[in-house]
Amino acid sequence: MRHEALLVSGLALGLLAGCGEEGPPPEAAVRATRDLGLVESAASIRGRDGGYSLLRDGQAVFFFGDTILASPGEDGSSWRNNTCAASADLDARDGLGGFVEREDALGAPVECFPRTAQEAAFNLAHQGDPCQTEPCGARYAVWPGAVVDDPERARALAFYHLIYAEPGDFNFSRVGSSLAVWPDGQAAPERPELAPGAEHPTQLFPLSDPAFGSAALVDQDRLYAYACETDWVAKPCRLGRAPLADALDRARWEFWAGEAGWVDEPARAEPVMEGNDMLAVGWNRHLERFLAVYNQPMDHRVMLRTAPRPEGPWSAPLEAFECLAPTEGSGWIYDALPHPELAREDGRVQYLTFSRATGFLMSELRLVELELE
Repeated sequence: MRHEALLVSGLALGLLAGCGEEGPPPEAAVRATRDLGLVESAASIRGRDGGYSLLRDGQAVFFFGDTILASPGEDGSSWRNNTCAASADLDARDGLGGFVEREDALGAPVECFPRTAQEAAFNLAHQGDPCQTEPCGARYAVWPGAVVDDPERARALAFYHLIYAEPGDFNFSRVGSSLAVWPDGQAAPERPELAPGAEHPTQLFPLSDPAFGSAALVDQDRLYAYACETDWVAKPCRLGRAPLADALDRARWEFWAGEAGWVDEPARAEPVMEGNDMLAVGWNRHLERFLAVYNQPMDHRVMLRTAPRPEGPWSAPLEAFECLAPTEGSGWIYDALPHPELAREDGRVQYLTFSRATGFLMSELRLVELELE
């Protein structure tokens, strides 16, 4: 599961509770929320997080992060760094289910984003204890980010983060971020080489760049992507954009630098709002505004912001509802995400999912209906 180990004092928590209050009042109001219960999943899955989604071939396709299985698959492992599932159930008013997983011969879900041959060889050399190469247990993993459709080019573009991890709690770090291409008719996204000659040639944004992919949207044939990374106890979000047709070309990206406008250097990018590692931003036809949805960091609350443009100015946050807390242990909810393909009445009625821990290496995915005024 994607958690972050942060030790904060009472003072820090107090500052956190009031952070992000800048900006004009939000041009949205919550009328009601309704917990619709569990999202159905295969019996082989003990838990997973995430859930960015899009409409593809008449189905809602969800991209999940770390996934724990009830029994090992063909590879002998009961852990997946990412999985995806599709459902033709687009009416979430009575719950959400009918998901179909990509599975191996043992019925275990397989990973959706492939590893490169280099990454697979590295993981194999460090697998087991003893292993071929120290440190044993070191590995590369792929975590999904936001995904957008590009119907003109018969593809979807899925952000992802390449992670390096070693054994131990929270002993992982980001290597870079990039885009995978999911052509029509393909069973899984492809990770093209976008930086030939680099140590990690599939990475569009190396570690020196912001971790774009926290949220993404398409507006007027441009792809916009947000990077919301930890700054002490806050999660300031920076913004980049590129022509949708040239999104895989790093040279075509530019970054919002406040009063300086759009610039070529990502180091000059300025935060446009505070959010969270995982959030959703998109045009809401009902509000006639861009709407951002995310969990308040280190909290259970779901927050909303509105803006006339992807770069803002973004409103102050509005608390929409509080997620059910984990039933086991400590922690917070971090992955509440709306699913535009399920929304009704031009986005006035939204459907969100979030994961919460229910036991050791166990979690459930819940569905909430959010009704705006």
